[in-house]
Amino acid sequence: MLVICAGECFFISRFPGAVSKYGLYILFLILATVIGSFVVCFVDVYHTQRDVNEIRVSRAKIRELEAAISNLEDVAGRREEFIASFAHELKTPLTAIIGYADMIRSKEMSPKSRFTAAGYIFSEGKRLESLSLKLMDIIVAGKQGFEKKQFEVGYFIRSIAAVTVPSLSNDGITLDMRWEPGEIKVEPDLFKTLMINLVDNARKASKKNDVIELFGKAEENGYSLYVRDHGRGMKKEELTKIMEPFYMIDKSRSRAQNGAGLGLALCQRIAELHDTSLEYESELGEGTTVRIFLKGDAQDD
Repeated sequence: MLVICAGECFFISRFPGAVSKYGLYILFLILATVIGSFVVCFVDVYHTQRDVNEIRVSRAKIRELEAAISNLEDVAGRREEFIASFAHELKTPLTAIIGYADMIRSKEMSPKSRFTAAGYIFSEGKRLESLSLKLMDIIVAGKQGFEKKQFEVGYFIRSIAAVTVPSLSNDGITLDMRWEPGEIKVEPDLFKTLMINLVDNARKASKKNDVIELFGKAEENGYSLYVRDHGRGMKKEELTKIMEPFYMIDKSRSRAQNGAGLGLALCQRIAELHDTSLEYESELGEGTTVRIFLKGDAQDD
């Protein structure tokens, strides 16, 4: 409207007699209207584009902020998972340390037995120190590579038994160990943690006077370690969930035994670092068998 009015004033001031020429006047009004419309549209498009650009910038900043918040939440979550995982991993070694320390404190022992018990206390203390750093590398830093070492299977199985037997004895459960000659290549602290977790889970699934089997078999292209219990077993639908963090089959029993539902999730991550996975066979009321296959030629003694 402003353009039309301004045009009319200009036209009348320059051509006073043109008003009497009605057709020419109408033509001018039409032209002024068209030009005014174009000006209005241009101004409107300019402001709209500016608003759109401002919205795009705002959305980009919002996405950056959301990404930063998500990253902070992820870091905080990994730290919480590390703390929970490490607290979970303290239980079994501490049971062994306390058990052997109590033997030294309260029983008459031969010098050799006392030295052996002190050795287990020392080795488990050192393992916990090393394990805390490695768990932090896995969970917080996402580290994927660790140095693996070659171990004779019998030595490795005996070292697992030395840690787990005190807690099994307290529950009246026996550990049956056997193995075929061979060697495995593993990261000792992490893989020992995996195996101790499996034996401890078997303990939780068992009852007094039960037997847990820990055995090794040389197989084609590698070596397999097995943990078998004859406890309550699991339903098929539970086998797909047991390695989820914080999943517990029997929540009331797990809490009574200080379970956090973290053990198997951590075991699976450790197994993946060794290019393998946990394989389960279970039948409700009959027990569960866990197999871990490690690639590589099984070497006989």
